[in-house]
Amino acid sequence: MQNHFVVSGAVVKPPQLTHSPAGISHLKFVLEHRSEQIEAGLPRRAYVRMVTVVSGALATQWANELNVGSDIQVSGFLNRIEDKNGIGKLVLHAQQLVKI
Repeated sequence: MQNHFVVSGAVVKPPQLTHSPAGISHLKFVLEHRSEQIEAGLPRRAYVRMVTVVSGALATQWANELNVGSDIQVSGFLNRIEDKNGIGKLVLHAQQLVKI
Protein backbone atom coordinates (compact mmCIF):
# COMPACT_ATOMS: atom_id res chain seq x y z
CA MET A 1 0.00 0.00 0.00
CA GLN A 2 1.27 3.45 -0.90
CA ASN A 3 0.80 6.56 1.24
CA HIS A 4 3.23 9.22 0.06
CA PHE A 5 2.27 12.86 -0.33
CA VAL A 6 4.36 15.82 -1.55
CA VAL A 7 3.14 19.40 -1.43
CA SER A 8 4.63 22.87 -1.30
CA GLY A 9 3.20 25.94 0.32
CA ALA A 10 3.56 28.50 3.07
CA VAL A 11 3.37 28.19 6.82
CA VAL A 12 0.28 30.19 7.85
CA LYS A 13 0.03 29.52 11.60
CA PRO A 14 2.93 29.73 14.05
CA PRO A 15 4.63 26.35 14.57
CA GLN A 16 4.16 24.89 18.05
CA LEU A 17 6.75 22.56 19.56
CA THR A 18 5.40 20.04 22.07
CA HIS A 19 6.64 16.83 23.64
CA SER A 20 4.75 13.58 24.11
CA PRO A 21 4.71 11.79 27.48
CA ALA A 22 7.37 9.50 25.98
CA GLY A 23 9.59 12.55 25.35
CA ILE A 24 9.18 12.65 21.56
CA SER A 25 9.22 16.16 20.07
CA HIS A 26 6.39 17.20 17.75
CA LEU A 27 6.31 20.40 15.70
CA LYS A 28 2.80 21.23 14.51
CA PHE A 29 1.89 23.95 11.99
CA VAL A 30 -0.60 24.73 9.24
CA LEU A 31 0.58 24.64 5.63
CA GLU A 32 -1.34 26.49 2.90
CA HIS A 33 -1.04 25.50 -0.76
CA ARG A 34 -2.40 27.50 -3.70
CA SER A 35 -1.84 26.62 -7.33
CA GLU A 36 -3.47 26.10 -10.69
CA GLN A 37 -3.74 22.51 -11.90
CA ILE A 38 -5.02 21.04 -15.14
CA GLU A 39 -8.03 18.73 -14.84
CA ALA A 40 -9.85 17.29 -17.86
CA GLY A 41 -7.81 19.65 -20.02
CA LEU A 42 -9.01 22.75 -18.17
CA PRO A 43 -7.31 24.94 -15.56
CA ARG A 44 -8.54 24.53 -11.99
CA ARG A 45 -7.52 26.44 -8.88
CA ALA A 46 -6.27 24.22 -6.08
CA TYR A 47 -6.33 25.43 -2.48
CA VAL A 48 -5.77 23.50 0.72
CA ARG A 49 -4.84 24.22 4.32
CA MET A 50 -3.46 21.21 6.10
CA VAL A 51 -2.27 20.55 9.62
CA THR A 52 1.29 19.27 9.36
CA VAL A 53 3.30 17.50 12.05
CA VAL A 54 7.03 16.87 12.17
CA SER A 55 8.23 14.45 14.84
CA GLY A 56 11.50 13.42 16.47
CA ALA A 57 14.86 15.03 15.81
CA LEU A 58 13.45 16.72 12.69
CA ALA A 59 10.97 18.62 14.90
CA THR A 60 13.65 20.19 17.08
CA GLN A 61 15.80 20.92 14.02
CA TRP A 62 13.00 22.91 12.34
CA ALA A 63 11.51 24.52 15.48
CA ASN A 64 13.60 27.69 15.15
CA GLU A 65 13.67 27.77 11.35
CA LEU A 66 9.96 27.77 10.47
CA ASN A 67 7.93 30.94 10.82
CA VAL A 68 4.67 32.23 9.41
CA GLY A 69 5.40 32.94 5.75
CA SER A 70 8.12 30.30 5.35
CA ASP A 71 7.82 28.64 1.92
CA ILE A 72 8.53 24.92 2.15
CA GLN A 73 8.11 21.62 0.37
CA VAL A 74 6.93 18.76 2.55
CA SER A 75 6.93 15.06 1.83
CA GLY A 76 5.43 12.47 4.11
CA PHE A 77 2.26 10.49 4.66
CA LEU A 78 -1.38 11.28 5.41
CA ASN A 79 -3.15 10.10 8.54
CA ARG A 80 -6.61 10.66 9.97
CA ILE A 81 -7.18 12.08 13.44
CA GLU A 82 -10.32 13.03 15.32
CA ASP A 83 -10.60 16.34 17.12
CA LYS A 84 -12.19 16.67 20.56
CA ASN A 85 -15.62 16.88 18.89
CA GLY A 86 -15.11 13.60 17.02
CA ILE A 87 -14.68 15.28 13.64
CA GLY A 88 -12.17 13.50 11.40
CA LYS A 89 -9.37 15.48 9.74
CA LEU A 90 -6.40 14.60 7.57
CA VAL A 91 -2.95 15.42 8.93
CA LEU A 92 0.26 15.43 6.94
CA HIS A 93 3.05 13.70 8.87
CA ALA A 94 6.20 15.22 7.42
CA GLN A 95 9.22 13.00 6.89
CA GLN A 96 11.20 15.57 4.91
CA LEU A 97 11.12 19.38 4.76
CA VAL A 98 12.91 21.68 2.32
CA LYS A 99 12.81 25.49 2.36
CA ILE A 100 12.08 26.91 -1.09
